[in-house]
Amino acid sequence: MSKKTAKLLLSGLCLLLVVSCSAPEKDKQVYYEKAMEFIKQEKQEAAVLELRSAIQIDAKFAEARYQLGLLYLQEGETKKAFAELVRAGDLNPDNLDANLKVAHFYLLSRKKEEARKRIELILAKDPNYRDALVLLAHLELIEGEYDAALAALNRIGSESETSDELLNIRGRIHAAQQQWDAAEEVFRRAIAANEDNFTNYETLLLLLQQKKDILKSKELLDEIIEKFPENVKAHLLLAGYYRSIDNKDQVAEELRKVVKIAPDKARFRLQLADFYQRNGKPDDAEKTLVQARTDIPDDSDLTGALATLYFEQKKFDEARAMLDELGASQSGHGGATLLNARFLLKEGKSRDAIVILRKLSNDFPDWPSPQFYLGLAHYSLGEFELAQQAVAGAIQKNGQDSEYHTLLAQIFQEMGAFEDARAEAVIAVRLNPTNLRAALILSRALIIAKQYGEAVAILVDMRKQIPAHPEILGNLILAYFGAGERQKGEEVLTELLRIDPGNTHAVALSLDLRFRNDLPGAEAFVRQQIDKAPADARLYLILGSLLEKQNNGLKALAAYEKAQELGQDMTQPYLAAARIMAKLGQRDEALAKYNDMIAKHPKSIPGHMGIATLLQVEGNHAEATVQYRKIIEINRNYGPAANNLAWLIASDPNGDLGEALMLAMTAKQSSPDDPHIADTLGWVHYQRHSYGLATSQFELALQSQPDNPIWAYRLALAQNGNNKKDAAIQTLESLLKKIPAFPDRHKAEDLLAELTKG
Repeated sequence: MSKKTAKLLLSGLCLLLVVSCSAPEKDKQVYYEKAMEFIKQEKQEAAVLELRSAIQIDAKFAEARYQLGLLYLQEGETKKAFAELVRAGDLNPDNLDANLKVAHFYLLSRKKEEARKRIELILAKDPNYRDALVLLAHLELIEGEYDAALAALNRIGSESETSDELLNIRGRIHAAQQQWDAAEEVFRRAIAANEDNFTNYETLLLLLQQKKDILKSKELLDEIIEKFPENVKAHLLLAGYYRSIDNKDQVAEELRKVVKIAPDKARFRLQLADFYQRNGKPDDAEKTLVQARTDIPDDSDLTGALATLYFEQKKFDEARAMLDELGASQSGHGGATLLNARFLLKEGKSRDAIVILRKLSNDFPDWPSPQFYLGLAHYSLGEFELAQQAVAGAIQKNGQDSEYHTLLAQIFQEMGAFEDARAEAVIAVRLNPTNLRAALILSRALIIAKQYGEAVAILVDMRKQIPAHPEILGNLILAYFGAGERQKGEEVLTELLRIDPGNTHAVALSLDLRFRNDLPGAEAFVRQQIDKAPADARLYLILGSLLEKQNNGLKALAAYEKAQELGQDMTQPYLAAARIMAKLGQRDEALAKYNDMIAKHPKSIPGHMGIATLLQVEGNHAEATVQYRKIIEINRNYGPAANNLAWLIASDPNGDLGEALMLAMTAKQSSPDDPHIADTLGWVHYQRHSYGLATSQFELALQSQPDNPIWAYRLALAQNGNNKKDAAIQTLESLLKKIPAFPDRHKAEDLLAELTKG
């Protein structure tokens, strides 16, 4: 090859390399320019694709990343926008706008140090960059550096005294230092600088409300309404003002104006309906929602709200129809799912409701309603700790709902935490002074705390508003008696018995006061009350109890059956009648009575317990076990059933002792001080050959009933199994000496003989 040929080949190779190296640079620019054309034509999606293609060629193409960030920002995709603008600012520090926008993002997310670094970078390149100085003033204000904030504004120059935007910042700096007059003066200058900027008025209104200057607030609101008559927010602000002074009619008027201004916005119809509902006007709420569904068809939120309203009005068929309609088109609608759970709660299917409500709480973590109803579901099952946790979670998300605090107060009251109940009831009443349930809980907590004077004051005031409310009168009686005002208490008691002759608490208190040791007199009094209210089942229940105490079983049974006839939905008459039938030896009749009750109330734990107990006493342990298991299915934490089932399993040679232990521990958790449960747990431990644990449980049981011979004998068995022979002998000798006759005496004698021989 000649030298000339070699030179030609080398030149060609270099030219090829230059062309192939410059091609990507050219391609990325082509993509970028196409994107800019699409942006001019407002074809954002196409522009995004072109910019991505450019960046794919050159990941460090700063201008493409900047334009892509702006597009994402325009489309509301803030995370993507932030990522692109950060890269654009890092790749090109001279792009001050990119860095400014990144600083804005940092400040919004409270990353103040990162925001400051970006601002300082911008001002290092351009000390007079106006928007960076504005952002710096914001940052210094947030950090409480008020002099520095003012200094940043002053660096902008004369505009800081004429621009409504900058005057607003200056006013906020004064307000943050509680320089109220200076702040108001500056905010008014901002309005004068730009009378058409609604935000200027809103900022001044916020200041006046913060100062609690009601007169000036109303004057400004009137000015706002005159200036912006068709502005939805203006009328909402005025509605808020009327709400603060409890002018409900004007609140409704302003909300109706909002609906008229924006008839196609469902959220304003919902807001108006909610206001009506919360203020005792369910018919107006219904009309609002029905009209809204006509004006804005196929809106799932409106349908859900109407279904919920029907449910709360106890129009369950209409609510179900709405729910079915909603379910056909919106299977994942949160409101529909919540309402479905509420239907399950109404039907007593709390466990099924809990499954739905837990999922709702996870799917909508910021929505308090699912947690509130989850708490209600646990409360209905007697699971007070779980109920407390759920309702506390709802309050954490919305602490301004009186009903949430009321339920938590009720839970605390059931748990015996009366101080906590009182605290929650106080909050509930403060949030809604008309909340009767909360006020009653509060009065009850005060009575339990022996703060009778405060309780009397609350209840007397409530009585003025609702003169004939039995629970108010009942609590007032207790408060008067506690305060030593017996005469007033008896006067209220007489009034309560006149209003409600069968009031259980009032009758019981009368019997205690007047007939404590006079059963015939008590019976005569109750019969007098029956003459006043012959259709009151409660009085026949009380009469039956008094007849039982006088050993008049047949008459007591007749009274219970009359109560059953009058109170078709009451369970107590069935239980009382079945119990006395069992006492009278009418086993089949008792069983039939329990079954009648269960037919009406399938999840009645007392009904199943009655059957199980009858079967267990008869020695039909297999059928009794079936009944106890039904109870555990209804409420797995029901201690008496868990205890009895544990005993039966442990006493069965083929029983699962692991299951027995689990059940006995469940019972123990529900009633840790119950000696019968301690006996059962001890027996399970004994059967598992855990003799030391058995010994401690039998000893615990005997602390409550030291003369119980059966438990003492079992203690001796456990002590012997634990190689504590001397202790077992001592227990047996003491038992046999103290109690001459008991069912297992011969077994105790045999064991003692065995231990002492040789």
